[in-house]
Amino acid sequence: MTDPEKESEKQQGISKEAWAAIATIAVAVISGIFTITNTIVTNTGSNKTSSSPSSSPSVPPSSGSTPVPTFPSPSPLRVSNAFLGKWSGVAKEPSGKSFRINLEIQRNCSLKEKCGYISVPDVPCYGEISLQQVSSDDYEFDVSNFDRRSNLKICTPGDGERFHLLPDGKLAYKATYSNAQGILEKVEN
Repeated sequence: MTDPEKESEKQQGISKEAWAAIATIAVAVISGIFTITNTIVTNTGSNKTSSSPSSSPSVPPSSGSTPVPTFPSPSPLRVSNAFLGKWSGVAKEPSGKSFRINLEIQRNCSLKEKCGYISVPDVPCYGEISLQQVSSDDYEFDVSNFDRRSNLKICTPGDGERFHLLPDGKLAYKATYSNAQGILEKVEN
């Protein structure tokens, strides 16, 4: 390069090599933005056009890395509508002692939600129930928030109140903490 050309570059402040590097970086940044935008638009568009849920996990487009599968969120487990209403029956402990049990399911609740009330007047215990676990047709409830009619020396909060809907429309009952068992019939919808 001649001295007048060097003098001209000094006046402009940036060499041709520097301009080439800047141009290369700008092209890479624009290309990256285009790729990200295209991926977002493609994923958004594919979610909108899907008319039915897929049974297999979807895999987002890969940009050279290992694809990560995504799975749909499971729907919450809920109390069956057949449980709604008031139930009453007699349960028996292994020792032979019998007691009345009343159950009221007020709404179709999800896991860890308050569903209604349970009472054992012979003890007495009157508490709120919340759904804790669903296994096949077996529903396990937690009892808590005993009211002032309850004997708080005997009534303790916790899970273990299990109910199973029988083919004849009755409810089988089992207390897992005492092995008391019984049958409840619907007394009111």
